[in-house]
Amino acid sequence: MKALESYLEFIERRRRWLLLATLVTLHLVVVQDIASPIARTLLVVHVGLFLLWQPIVKGERHLSGLELALVASVTAAGAYWANPWLLSVWVILLAGVVGGKVFLPEARGTRLFYLLALAYLVAALLVLLTPRIVPRPLVLPEAIDLLAHAGMPALFGVMFLLPRDDAESPDRAEVIDFVYSAFVVLLLAVLVLGTLAIMLLSDRGYVESVIYTLIGMSGALFLLAWAWNPRAGFGGVGLVFSRYVLSVGLPFQEWLQALTELSETEPDPTAFLERACRSLQRFPGVVGGRWRFGELSDDWGTAAERRYDFRHGELSLTLAARGNLGPAVVWHLHLVTQVMGEFHLAKVRERQVQQLSYLQAIHETGARLTHDVKNLLQSLNGLCFAANEEGPESSERFQALLRRQLPAITQRLQHTLDKLKAPGTADVQQMPAGQWWRGILQRFQGMDLRLFAIGLREDVGVPLELFNGAIENLVQNAMSKKALDRAVEVSVTFDLTAGPALMVCDSGTQIPPDVAGDLLCAPVVSATGLGVGLYQLAREAEWLGYRLQVAANEPGQVCFSLARPTPPRG
Repeated sequence: MKALESYLEFIERRRRWLLLATLVTLHLVVVQDIASPIARTLLVVHVGLFLLWQPIVKGERHLSGLELALVASVTAAGAYWANPWLLSVWVILLAGVVGGKVFLPEARGTRLFYLLALAYLVAALLVLLTPRIVPRPLVLPEAIDLLAHAGMPALFGVMFLLPRDDAESPDRAEVIDFVYSAFVVLLLAVLVLGTLAIMLLSDRGYVESVIYTLIGMSGALFLLAWAWNPRAGFGGVGLVFSRYVLSVGLPFQEWLQALTELSETEPDPTAFLERACRSLQRFPGVVGGRWRFGELSDDWGTAAERRYDFRHGELSLTLAARGNLGPAVVWHLHLVTQVMGEFHLAKVRERQVQQLSYLQAIHETGARLTHDVKNLLQSLNGLCFAANEEGPESSERFQALLRRQLPAITQRLQHTLDKLKAPGTADVQQMPAGQWWRGILQRFQGMDLRLFAIGLREDVGVPLELFNGAIENLVQNAMSKKALDRAVEVSVTFDLTAGPALMVCDSGTQIPPDVAGDLLCAPVVSATGLGVGLYQLAREAEWLGYRLQVAANEPGQVCFSLARPTPPRG
């Protein structure tokens, strides 16, 4: 097996030389008497070299015993009954195979190699083979005879000296263009048969008949090229042919428009897929089928013996047809499956995005309410701690503390419950700045922090929830530093000079730079938490037209500010 693989790799790396050897043996066959034993033996060698080179069937394919016997029988029969007519047909077919590679977008050297091979085959057909099938004796001019025995072998030398392109790799698949191959075969057949017809009907010479045939073919090709693309306001045959290939009498454009309208009106992916599959019955021959996407599947239409399978990603589509569908129809159905699969995939992703958005909204609402409850719990813990310090009898100071804190806690708890019942629907509650600030003074009375108000007045309102959440979170974070270091000073400044603005500063350690960069943009990992409260607070401030930012971050001065953004100066 390894020896066979090494041999196949050796052949793949020398495909150019196999074609060259194939042409050389063909030349040795046609320059002498075809009926001679030497010519017949060389013909068998030529067919063997062609089988090694041919780009139609993969070289690594193993032939069965029946296939090998069939190839051997056809080769033996061809060698036994070899004649100019049979060789002419063979050369025309070989020229078609080589011509199918000339028109491929290969590198310049490779295209030149196959172009020279095609030139040799055309010359061999016209100079060496066709004159032998003319019904009357024919003597070619000496110049043409010299070309056959000296000029044509020179092409082999030029082909041998052509450099090998980097694009030629043994891993690259050998392909041919069958349309161009058929076109070349038809042209050569018309050339040979047209030459013979002119010679017999008009009693002209061979060379003159070839020239007349070439002129007639050139004129016909010129008219065909002009009719294909006239560039004078008329679409031409090319446009008609393209429309035929793209439609083949099928309602593809109408189906695509209907699919687009269905995609806009049907949000459910499964229902969209079911209705889209049923619309495939517009195509001729399609009577039903079955679709499968993941664990979901469904049958539609009626069953039939002929079935065609298509697949695009996770979407599998099996169509039932009354009979055999043409290649163009199958190609269209491949395209239809891809278009339908992309539309369905877009709807599936749209549904996933909606679910993720819903989960994100639930997460953000829960996180925001969690911090509200946490702040309420801290206030209640403070009251519990004060109650434990009072003993069996409460003082007037403790009674005043309860009168200040309990109504505020009740109000905040009721507002939190309202948001939990109808998140995102509650109106933004405004409170006069002076009233809000007096409540803050009462709430933080007795705590070791400094409170300042600048330009305090009653005619300016503050968003109650936003400023309450901001001062609670920022003061709590600053007081956590003070709990670790009693020397830390905390200050709160409420400025109404240019609108409601709040600033909370402490003289503790600075926020690490790697944490400060993402502190208000995303949850971060720090020594005291994840920064979720500040992240939610920054999003809420942005929604209300405010901006929460780190105003200063230096050792001994860490400040957070909440205010409306300053408009840029023109």
